[in-house]
Amino acid sequence: MIDRRLLPTILLLTLLAAPVAAHAQHGSLTIMGLPDLVARLGTDTPDGTGVVVAEIEALASGAYGPNQANADFTGKSFYEMSGPAGVSSHATTVGKFFFGNAWSMARGVNEIYLFEAGHWLLAGYLRTTSGSTVPPLPPPAGVRIMNNSWIASFNNVSLDNIALRRADFVVSRDSMLITNGVNNGGASQPLLSHMFNAICVGVRGGTHTWVDTAAAYDGPGRMKPEIVAPDDYSSFATPMAGAAYALLLETVDTWAGLLGNPVADRTEVLKAVLLAGARHENLFTGTWTNNPATEGPQRGVTARPIDERVGVGTVNIDRSHRILTGLQQPGLQTPPALPHIGHAGWHLAAIPKDESHWWRFRLTKSADEISIVATWHRFVRDNFTFWSLANIDLHLWKVGSKGQLEPLTGDDGVGIFAGGNVASVSTVDNVEHLYITGLAPGEYLLEARRIDAVATPNGPWSVAVAWLMPETSFTAPEDLDGDGAVGFSDLLLLLAAWGPCGTPCPADLDGDGTVGFSDLLLLLSAWSQ
Repeated sequence: MIDRRLLPTILLLTLLAAPVAAHAQHGSLTIMGLPDLVARLGTDTPDGTGVVVAEIEALASGAYGPNQANADFTGKSFYEMSGPAGVSSHATTVGKFFFGNAWSMARGVNEIYLFEAGHWLLAGYLRTTSGSTVPPLPPPAGVRIMNNSWIASFNNVSLDNIALRRADFVVSRDSMLITNGVNNGGASQPLLSHMFNAICVGVRGGTHTWVDTAAAYDGPGRMKPEIVAPDDYSSFATPMAGAAYALLLETVDTWAGLLGNPVADRTEVLKAVLLAGARHENLFTGTWTNNPATEGPQRGVTARPIDERVGVGTVNIDRSHRILTGLQQPGLQTPPALPHIGHAGWHLAAIPKDESHWWRFRLTKSADEISIVATWHRFVRDNFTFWSLANIDLHLWKVGSKGQLEPLTGDDGVGIFAGGNVASVSTVDNVEHLYITGLAPGEYLLEARRIDAVATPNGPWSVAVAWLMPETSFTAPEDLDGDGAVGFSDLLLLLAAWGPCGTPCPADLDGDGTVGFSDLLLLLSAWSQ
């Protein structure tokens, strides 16, 4: 039996009179970029097939489960982990947006584990009050996403912090995503919006609660939410983000260039991919901004990496899919001598203390919009008494005419970029974000710099970096001579480098340390002359 005295106060993230029938489900999918993805991929469009999820729900009139007889759940299997689930209208609507056949982009998700929130926090999963020697349970049967459309507090800071540490611990231990909604209004609640390693979700209209994590808790001052989705209630926006994540997981499992990649499904990677692909919009204020300085020596610098109200903006699955399928493009520990990354891609870098990773790219014409995100996990010791967090900054540099690094902050960036930020230097967040508009043609270096002195048992800190730039402004890695086209001169450069090569080695297009037949095929596939 659960000791009800140990349960936190748990509230649903929606008003009791939520107008469920009024949801414009098809419009939501359009806003989140699904038609664009379908137009690009056709019958190969992912739908979450093979991804197992969990829906965690607060009790509503004694029930915590969706209506399993609803036609939107035909063909789906439910596993009730907290006793008989009953039928909750709130859980039904959350499920429709998370994995429903009509409303969700992840309609291919067919296995769903159901938990009651109090049971999930205590004996059913996190085991918050079981003592430091008792770890959280493993996720059931390969669950890869857990959705929490509720808010809570034990009304005890110590217990709240233990629950948050345990939740962050399982994300890292099991490489599993937890999505959490922020409150629809009023006071923020720490469970589970104060997590580091999750994705916290608000509503596209910006009417949710948007405050920094509270002073009494681990990591005060971090910005929440990180992203938004198109609904009036965060209960229903949150599973929309989870559904988009399910499509990314299926892509990792099925896309030829990602099969066998040991880090492509890491939570840090897919979180960075989802955040970097968001549409930068703030419907509440009319303008998305992470408030960089717009003049003086700090022009282009921000210590508040995302928009105060809507985070990175609105989930967009087509943009995020482009980033993920741009494939892993490793950075180097010293600035590369030549451009080596494409217009969309990602990497999971292992960055030691006081060191950096670098990526170099070339623009052939002005880029209207560039989005770059770095994110990393906090480390939680398995006794939950200690945690630590690296401090990573993002900087963009211009490459001068003689190969020298030139800063873009302050007056140095005037005339080179029109707006946004070229440096993201938060001291508390585990997300950094560059959002740049009107970046002039030229060569640039992206730097992810670790400036802390924190040690972990695993040495270097794993940091995911993801980026999206306009393809039409970009010089492809196959364009070895940088003339804006892939042709005969590029072929000659590749043949001249044939055989084993060191780094940097621009002709080694597949990154295997040797210029060979597979690199030749990549170059020919990009031929434009």
